[in-house]
Amino acid sequence: MYIYSKVEAENCENLECLEESYNLFALFDTPANIIFVDQFINNINKFKDIFLRYFTRENIFFSCKCNKSFALLKCAAMQNCGIEVSSNYELKDALKYTKKIIVSGPAKDASYLNNAINNNLIISVDDIEELKIIKKINKPTRILLRISNLLNIVSRFGINLSQVDACLKIISSSLIKLEGFSFHINNYSLEDRIEAIKEIINLINSKGINIKFIDIGGGIPTNYCSKDDYEKFLKLNNKKMYFKNHFIKNYYPYYSDIADENALDYILKNTYEILNKNKIEIIIEPGRSLLKNVGISIFQVQYLKHLDNGENVLVTNGNINCLSEQWFESDYLIEPKLLLKSPRKKETIYSSIAGNLCLEQDIMTWRKIKFDYMPKRGDLLIYFNTAGYQMDSNESEFHKIPLVKKYIVENIKNKYLIKDDKSYDCK
Repeated sequence: MYIYSKVEAENCENLECLEESYNLFALFDTPANIIFVDQFINNINKFKDIFLRYFTRENIFFSCKCNKSFALLKCAAMQNCGIEVSSNYELKDALKYTKKIIVSGPAKDASYLNNAINNNLIISVDDIEELKIIKKINKPTRILLRISNLLNIVSRFGINLSQVDACLKIISSSLIKLEGFSFHINNYSLEDRIEAIKEIINLINSKGINIKFIDIGGGIPTNYCSKDDYEKFLKLNNKKMYFKNHFIKNYYPYYSDIADENALDYILKNTYEILNKNKIEIIIEPGRSLLKNVGISIFQVQYLKHLDNGENVLVTNGNINCLSEQWFESDYLIEPKLLLKSPRKKETIYSSIAGNLCLEQDIMTWRKIKFDYMPKRGDLLIYFNTAGYQMDSNESEFHKIPLVKKYIVENIKNKYLIKDDKSYDCK
């Protein structure tokens, strides 16, 4: 007896035609990651609309670490959406398209800092020692001070509140311009972000300083599925639902009552009065929420393996590195769809999904997925909504297997143009 709880992608009813679309998806050399830039633009515009209800401009910076696509960088720049980078490598790519960039990340070396300073970019300073290095460079520099322990939440990132006075002293005797403060809270609580904004405003008022911006980072929740599906899954979740009883308790919040652009609206509704009074604007650095429904990942079935313990494993030509949720010792909750290469009779089977690596832990989906047809070699497996952190956050050339190729789909004059993502690289 299998305990099973189905979790479908949000708006999955619009994808039912996939059962008839095998030939379309078979055109791609699998495994493949598909990016839909029109949806990316749509998501950006939803956040812009919220910003312009409160401010005269939008301060959206796409957190590019959540997807390495060149097309997304180009598209963000064309939409006047900034880019947030966390390494000099990301910065070099982002500079090919725009200079509306926030430079983040710990352990910035001299090359990274100089690249940012020479391009007059805003640097989110992670540590007082980093600030000292910037002072020694002795060039005009725009910065945000990233604060560590707001709301008494200790983090290894950012500057301690007890060090703010020392930082202000360094800034006062340098060519550094303090544009504002930033924070990144390692949860998805909107209330925490609201209280953190208020705490920073209390801080600047107590210090008698003026700033332009408060950068609240990312962590804006996005919805992957319906409320009913998610709540039902959490209620039924137990070890019998997983391959070899590999029980997983910790999941990203796949559904939130207030998510995506509505989450930004909620934050601003509860902070705009105090922000406006102090002439401060909010900056956001969303990743997942800007990539909602922007990508899918396609894998080919190699075979179905029946084990002596009664369990089944569907083996694909992808692997654990193709879905980064495993990196967090979790499972990607949205169920994949099976596209049949050839017609066959319905036959219900439950199976976990594994990859092509010589590792016991190479399991792409630990949960036992219900398939209405017996999977066979050549069938395709589609994972939905994978653009945000899933498809390439921790990809690897294990066994010298090439990285999964990205294809970009654009709607141009009502015709769909499909191109290799590398063609968008402005080398």
